[in-house]
Amino acid sequence: MSGDSRQPLDEIFACIKAGRVNDAEALCRKTLERSPDDVNVLGMLGAILLKSGHKDEAEATLRRTIELEPRFAKPHEDLGVLYLGHGDAAQALKFLERAVALNPDEASAHRLMAVALRQLGRLEEAEAAHGRFISLAPGADPLGEADRLRKSGNPERAEQICQGILKREPENIAALRMLAVIALDDKRPVIAEGLFRRIVSLAPGSATALSDLGRCLGEQSRFPEAIEVLQQAAAIADSDPQVWRALGDLQAIMNRPDAALDAYERCLEHAPNEPAALAGRGHMLRIVGRTDEAIATYRQAVDARPDAGDGWWNLASLHGYRFNDLNLEEMHELAASGDMSPGSLASLRFALARALEQRSDYDGAWAQYSMANNLKRSRVKYDPVETELTHRKIRDTFTAELLSERMASTPTDQTPCFIIGMPRSGSTLIEQILASHSAVYGSGELPYINMLTHSLRGENDDRIRYPEVAAELFETQLTGLGRSYLHYAATGRDGEQPFFTDKMPANWSHVGFIHMILPHAKIIDARRHPLATCIANYRYLFAQGKNYTYDLAELAEYYLLYDEIMKHWDAVLPGKVLHVQYEDMIGDADGQVRRILEFCELPFEEACLRFHESERPVNTASSEQVRQPIYESAVAFWENYNPHLNELREILAPVL
Repeated sequence: MSGDSRQPLDEIFACIKAGRVNDAEALCRKTLERSPDDVNVLGMLGAILLKSGHKDEAEATLRRTIELEPRFAKPHEDLGVLYLGHGDAAQALKFLERAVALNPDEASAHRLMAVALRQLGRLEEAEAAHGRFISLAPGADPLGEADRLRKSGNPERAEQICQGILKREPENIAALRMLAVIALDDKRPVIAEGLFRRIVSLAPGSATALSDLGRCLGEQSRFPEAIEVLQQAAAIADSDPQVWRALGDLQAIMNRPDAALDAYERCLEHAPNEPAALAGRGHMLRIVGRTDEAIATYRQAVDARPDAGDGWWNLASLHGYRFNDLNLEEMHELAASGDMSPGSLASLRFALARALEQRSDYDGAWAQYSMANNLKRSRVKYDPVETELTHRKIRDTFTAELLSERMASTPTDQTPCFIIGMPRSGSTLIEQILASHSAVYGSGELPYINMLTHSLRGENDDRIRYPEVAAELFETQLTGLGRSYLHYAATGRDGEQPFFTDKMPANWSHVGFIHMILPHAKIIDARRHPLATCIANYRYLFAQGKNYTYDLAELAEYYLLYDEIMKHWDAVLPGKVLHVQYEDMIGDADGQVRRILEFCELPFEEACLRFHESERPVNTASSEQVRQPIYESAVAFWENYNPHLNELREILAPVL
């Protein structure tokens, strides 16, 4: 630093320390009149303008500083801050990476890099950058320490740190946000929502605050509200790719492929290789039958990040897609490299297994499936004991007496046809058949039964939740819930058909609740050979949930639980559920189609046998299969793995 600029800089620092920012700015400008190329004063002026909100002039000043002295790290960092404020994490990251390269010991640059990487969806790199920040400034970041404690299993201590900060600074948004995240982790969504709403009230123009609230509402399955909040965030931060990606994910859950596609496209405008948005875009293109474009999108994801296994799996999961020998060799090399994260490696091994299946190497494929499922199981939460206890409560709550006494008076002008069962059991085929009927609208997988059951609380005791709370509901409440379901199910639905499908397989747990709020609903259970069902699930990497599928023993026990609950519904609601066996559908399509339509009180239509000609969007892993005529090759496919199924056979013995 030159002697000429030392004295003015000392005076500028003194003004800033005293809170006289305007005086500091004036001093910078006065000094630059005499020495217009003084990079130290230029950099200081850029930082002051940035803090004062004069972003255009700040950008020009900081860029001029870098032009004069390319190795000056601080202006690079300040430009990173500026672009983060604009919602342009990709551009911010370029400057922050340069700042870190020039001055690796500057803790704040690593912290900002972590923010940018997190916004770009590069979470593992973000964690590494945050770790470098903590190591450089271990005492300077109590919230970082709270986050570390939260992730290491000590949320109570993390909460204490946040409460301590809030005693000194009651409106510290970062501390409030950390408390909200802790509450979400602890399954206290109401507390988390209150904290996020407090943050929104403190920072009403913050897209980040609105995004957090939207995601919180989404985690409570309050999807319409979540979408509305995220749309507000997108209006504020139009160039923030992560807001658009989150919005796309929710529109996809709501079975709105066109709206989801639009949101993913907006995300990719600002982050062209954002992995989750590329995956989402590919899924939506697949759903609407634009398979070639879906393949191109998945290929783009693989080319951009070969070490991100999801891209490989998305290609592998496309029915009929075949990897060439060079692809197979590349996947083997990646799997052996040791450079992939456990999550990416799991996805890659699922893809490798599919590639080996295509070559009839079933032993090799099984070895890959085993490794893939073990990796995936180590990364997800699933408690089989809790699952058993929950379903025991369902059996105990939904008795024949309750189901005969408590029933809604829900309007019957719209008849839902629920298609339930284990995943990969033919539910999509049944929906496609029904949706080909002129009186039926195919709505896909609707989240609203799950949303309603999550929202239920005891009237006098908030701790009483579903399923036990169902026994406290009166006819007026049940009718209100039924009306709510029909209202939500109608959103985004075009056409005036009197019937619509809801193909959410996991609703098998909720047959009693569905009957109570929608007594006129039709319920169809999609069945498949138990071994075929379990192997089909074990061979599949689900986008989310279904965490019971990644361990053969847990999967088999879950199947037994499903079978037991379905028998319970048959006992307490005889005739309420129609069971349709996949193998029977393959062997006698005409007879089974007529049987389904008769159960739904629909006249026979020839179009239901030509279901594969329908051009409706199909939001499911089986979207390609149901656009083909019925074929038999899948019926006995599981037998290729016979040598590896002894444990599965033993557990499933009661249903075999």
